[in-house]
Amino acid sequence: MLAMPDVTGFGLAWQAIHGQAGRVCGFVVRITPPMPDKTPFASMSFDIRFMRKGKESALIFLPEPYHAPIGLIIAHWGNFERHFDICLQALIAGEVADGGTREVQLSRQFKRRRALFKEICTGWLAGWRPEEAKSLCQIADIAGDLSWKRNLIAHGQYAYTIPPQSSLATNCRASDTESGKEFSFDADTLVKLYHDISHLTADLVSTFKVFGHVEGDFHTMPDAEVLRTYRETVHPWNPNPKKRPSPVDGGGPADG
Repeated sequence: MLAMPDVTGFGLAWQAIHGQAGRVCGFVVRITPPMPDKTPFASMSFDIRFMRKGKESALIFLPEPYHAPIGLIIAHWGNFERHFDICLQALIAGEVADGGTREVQLSRQFKRRRALFKEICTGWLAGWRPEEAKSLCQIADIAGDLSWKRNLIAHGQYAYTIPPQSSLATNCRASDTESGKEFSFDADTLVKLYHDISHLTADLVSTFKVFGHVEGDFHTMPDAEVLRTYRETVHPWNPNPKKRPSPVDGGGPADG
């Protein structure tokens, strides 16, 4: 059960009450406004507490506003791969239990694990769960498109262009010097990428749960509930001006 959200100046404080007696877990859902369509400055920041005399700091040419979205891309992809591997191992075990003789040493490369995942779905699962097998193959295909972008974000070389007589970082990109692949991005591209990975993870687990069991904790929240809260509660970015905090005291809906 979700309690009615309390509005703060930074987001919505939600209290989730689980089915266990007396156990209350508090967490915050932050509904943020769209990132401004503004080219970031070419800048770097350092924390003076961790600077050490005699050391040198390696530099990454990555504007500061992009640091948090990139961290979320890495975190969401790790969550996706963890659940992907759980589902893959369950598929392998199910095929063997059904009389299959597959002996597999799982590759560290996601590309190969993804190919094995599709092979089992089309060769074994499709025989008795055709719709789920088709959906899982589609999820694997989407994952293939997202994975190369994540890989460049995680392992690529960052660069940007500073136009003449400017301090702006334009054409931000991550590239692989060996393959020549390049992924250009701005703030919206990065934010959409981690949302796409988040949605894909939920699709994977919900599809698999139709016929199997996914071990471990897994939590989701309906997008519709977040959107409802965004539209119906008082916060600074509500599209309805009447549901924004008063500019006078910040405590209630704006007039008008």
